Amino acid sequence: MNIAEKMVRSLIERARAYDSKEQIDDYEADHDSGETDAVESLLTGDTDPIRTEIEDWLGSLDEEAQADLVALYWIGRGDYDGRDFPDALREARSRRSGPTEDYLLGAPMLGDYLELGLDSVIEADVYDDA
Repeated sequence: MNIAEKMVRSLIERARAYDSKEQIDDYEADHDSGETDAVESLLTGDTDPIRTEIEDWLGSLDEEAQADLVALYWIGRGDYDGRDFPDALREARSRRSGPTEDYLLGAPMLGDYLELGLDSVIEADVYDDA
């Protein structure tokens, strides 16, 4: 693997924080309300700080580490079994067509599927920690 388990687990935590927010693009804050900050912290969009943090982190990874994450996501989603990690990785490399951060942040349940994929690969004993 081209990415350490600890780094994947950290991404899982951040992705879950991001996934727990509600996508609202046309939200307008009510400046008369004292609850504005609380409501805004539960919403996400292109300017969400967690999204920006994840985008920057994913963008800083090399293509091999990004492919590992896509393969883990697909395994967690059920497209492959954990023991099929090498096949999923080859497919992730060959299908790359745009920024990985856009693909993964647009994917539903990113944190949950990454965790399921990582655990499946570790259980199948095909995970070689970077």
